[in-house]
Amino acid sequence: MPKLCLPDGAVRGIDIQGAQTGSVTSYTAGRDGTVTVDNPQHERALREYGAFPANLGGRTRGGYRCACGFGSYFRTCSRCGKTCERDA
Repeated sequence: MPKLCLPDGAVRGIDIQGAQTGSVTSYTAGRDGTVTVDNPQHERALREYGAFPANLGGRTRGGYRCACGFGSYFRTCSRCGKTCERDA
């Protein structure tokens, strides 16, 4: 059951209509801003609306931070290729 973030912080919920049955399923974001989807077809539909997988890992110690703002565990930034500085 994947957790998805809705496409915009202003969106609090999305209704998905079933193709075969015509029933409507409502997905409302919780306090953390994510929805849990148990139907793969609904997940596909939400992704088409712009929902994306939630990254709930949090921050860890160590690693590097690039001038472009990207965080990495490697000294060379995988986004822009520049050398990163040690993260405080």
